[in-house]
Amino acid sequence: MVERKDILQEPVKHIKINGELTVDQLIRQFSNSGSFGAGRLSAACNIYERMLRDEECTVFLALAGAVVPAGMRSLIADLIRERLIDVVVSTGANIVHDAIEAVGGHHYKGHWKVDDYLLYKYHIYRIYDIFVPEEDFIKMDHKLVKIYDSIAAENEGKSLSSKDFTWELGKRLNDPESILRVAYETKTPIFLPAVRDSEFGYAYLLHASRKNVNKLLKVDAFKDVLEITEICKRSPKIGMIVIGGGVPRNTVQSAALASKKGLDYAVVITMDRAETGGLSGSTLAETVSWGKVKEKADKIMVIGDAMIIFPLIVASVIERLGEKFERTPYIQRENLLGT
Repeated sequence: MVERKDILQEPVKHIKINGELTVDQLIRQFSNSGSFGAGRLSAACNIYERMLRDEECTVFLALAGAVVPAGMRSLIADLIRERLIDVVVSTGANIVHDAIEAVGGHHYKGHWKVDDYLLYKYHIYRIYDIFVPEEDFIKMDHKLVKIYDSIAAENEGKSLSSKDFTWELGKRLNDPESILRVAYETKTPIFLPAVRDSEFGYAYLLHASRKNVNKLLKVDAFKDVLEITEICKRSPKIGMIVIGGGVPRNTVQSAALASKKGLDYAVVITMDRAETGGLSGSTLAETVSWGKVKEKADKIMVIGDAMIIFPLIVASVIERLGEKFERTPYIQRENLLGT
């Protein structure tokens, strides 16, 4: 039986800002308080650090929302390059925006109050307060058609998983800062479970609807299920960091369930609510009911803007790990991908 003294264990230590603080020093002040969003953020840093120090853990990053066009492209590419993320599961749109910059396009700082009909007349697309010129999409579409032709010719008659597809894209993009390129070079899987629901799908329309085209790109979404479940099955432990939720989060969680394991570590960053029944806001406790996350998993949900929260987590944990920290992902060490 729990007694009163068991509940009142640790007093709140008040946050002190004495002069300059590093990011991790600030996070540790948050930990001293342990309250509200600050406490959740500090717990998320602890869990991510434990994932990376656990040599048996495969770390998934699930990406939803417009975080790549908003400025997180280089951060994600660096995490892949430094082996601080092992598998990416993303919306197609995030990786489309990586491809836009890889072929010379740009995203621009805008404002949410700008008149949208004015933007329409000027052929500028708006993602809340980010602007993308229409011509950058057109330029990418034409480049993708050529890339699709090349992939189809090289893989004639073969169906590709979305992981194979993203590696084929990365192989043909020369931008060293591209998420796709870095993932190809490091053989880090990127899965796009809803690849059709993005500009990659509409570039396929251009590729496939031309006259006299006899070699078509083939991407088989069901192959993803086999590949991602096999990674989970063969990994002794599984961890995930989720930005947003939706299809990417569900893909990781379902693979953990299908592998009959469940997740050992989980950090979810979201601004959605649980009451709607949507996956992006569903609690990790609810996920336990499905067997997707283990009952005693190291887990936390952080309610807040991922553009603020995630860079703070990364900066804090990298500071803790130090310059000499090196990590070889379990899936690379044990050659789980057969590459």
